[in-house]
Amino acid sequence: MTVLDQFRVDGEVALVTGGASGIGAGYAEAMAEGGADVAIADVDASGLADTADHLRAETDATVLPIEADVTDEDDAERMVERTVDDLGGLDVCFANAGISGLGNKITNVSLSDWREINGVNLDGVFLTTREAGSIMEEQGHGRLIVTASMLSFVAEPAIGIGPYVASKGGAKQLTKQLAAELAPDVRVNAVCPGYVRTSIGHGLLTETAAESPAVEDLHDEIEGRTPLGRFAEPSELKGIALYLASEASSYCTGSTFVVDGGWTAI
Repeated sequence: MTVLDQFRVDGEVALVTGGASGIGAGYAEAMAEGGADVAIADVDASGLADTADHLRAETDATVLPIEADVTDEDDAERMVERTVDDLGGLDVCFANAGISGLGNKITNVSLSDWREINGVNLDGVFLTTREAGSIMEEQGHGRLIVTASMLSFVAEPAIGIGPYVASKGGAKQLTKQLAAELAPDVRVNAVCPGYVRTSIGHGLLTETAAESPAVEDLHDEIEGRTPLGRFAEPSELKGIALYLASEASSYCTGSTFVVDGGWTAI
């Protein structure tokens, strides 16, 4: 097997939560281009349909859109069961669904906002990986990939997204615990993106700037603080997704892969 062959996922089945747009849609595209059939789950029915149509037009993959809320225990179980039943198995699962919330200092965050953000970003990852991990543990193989964040390593006071930072720190540690518990048959790793041009990464800055004139130039400031000088595009995470989903990463588990344009290096 050549090194390029190791990156193929021909004949495998992948589930991507938050797959209607942004990073999740990029993950789904990477898997489809690598040879896998793909289930994409999201609460955004319109986005799911558009992404499914795009993947079918651009690849030979069978694509299964599933409208599901990862914070709902029944939905989490159902989306995994549908993937297995309709696509014939589950080899790879990306626990990717997430939200950011509006910028606010921790001392001004309501309990309901705290619970909403942690509900998606941490509870949703728990439910997704619990259901998918159970299937993989039973069948004796599989890969779980969690979308954490570079902000699981560092704080971001300029925006004030404490609940998001806390939730992603929890997701990173959950990744390590899952890796320890499910080894050696199931590998579990986390991708920690920096600022990505998505509805979460880019939209949050727009909303924050609209509320506070003091941060009108926050977008430019973030690009200036990033060594590579720009936001990432979702497509720039496709390579790490395929690496972690394939045999190319066969000796990686419990690891966090930071893709942040150098943000955490300085």
